[in-house]
Amino acid sequence: MLSTRARAIIALTAAMFLWGCSPVFMRTLALSLSPENSLAVRYVLLTIINVAGLALFGGWHIARQDWGRFLVAGLAGMAGYNWFVNAGFELVPAGVGTLVTMIEPLMIALLASVLLGERLTIYVLLGVAMAIAGAIVLFWPDITNTADQEISVRGLIYLLLCCLGWAIYTIATKPLLQRYSTFTVTATTMLIAAPVMLGLASEPLPRLIGSLDAAQWFEVIYLVTATGLGGTMLWNYGAAHLSSSAAATFLYIIPVVAVSAGALILDEPVTLHLVAGGLIMLAGVAAVQFGPLLGKS
Repeated sequence: MLSTRARAIIALTAAMFLWGCSPVFMRTLALSLSPENSLAVRYVLLTIINVAGLALFGGWHIARQDWGRFLVAGLAGMAGYNWFVNAGFELVPAGVGTLVTMIEPLMIALLASVLLGERLTIYVLLGVAMAIAGAIVLFWPDITNTADQEISVRGLIYLLLCCLGWAIYTIATKPLLQRYSTFTVTATTMLIAAPVMLGLASEPLPRLIGSLDAAQWFEVIYLVTATGLGGTMLWNYGAAHLSSSAAATFLYIIPVVAVSAGALILDEPVTLHLVAGGLIMLAGVAAVQFGPLLGKS
């Protein structure tokens, strides 16, 4: 029988694989629809699924004192993260932008330390440092290729705000996940974010949905079910049973999966930088998860 910690680690690892594969589909869908329209179409389906699920499973019953926390998580977290990450990557090269977002786990760890009283251990700091070093190696060719380009300060600020948004989401939902199911927390925060996401569309939603071809429908369904609902529910389950800082370091798996998926699905080249950087980042995640256990032995 697996322990709760083991199940949480499996859930977070699975979430990272789902999220890590999503850039392949996000990229192709955004190229055909635009990032804003892609988000809006996905949130149409997410809204339908979430409303039906909450009605079916009785997840509407939320205590009045918890609505403030739900609103913060839905607006600042879910909606804020999605808006700023799309706006940021429109202005900043992918390699530099991804490197900037590597600060996200550290933001989560710091907020958890200040607001939730979680201890910031040496293993967390070591793991974050290793993962950031791995990210530099992983994206070194992209970084050097854009060294002579002028980087948008506004884009960098947007990416830092997207990191802050997900940190807020993680901290705000931590107590909620002790009182409500992962589906209720996931669905409710997505429904709160939905008006913002739907409002991003630059074309009428019925026209956008009606224009989707078979390949685009596959991409939308994957992003809605696997990345949206599935990945977020797995994240929420794992984050509920591990410290916020320990859960946050799993986010460093995403770039490793993303470049691997790009190589397998889009036939992108696998270089020494990718292999070395990926291994260093995974070592950083392992340091956070298993370092305390080795220290006790």
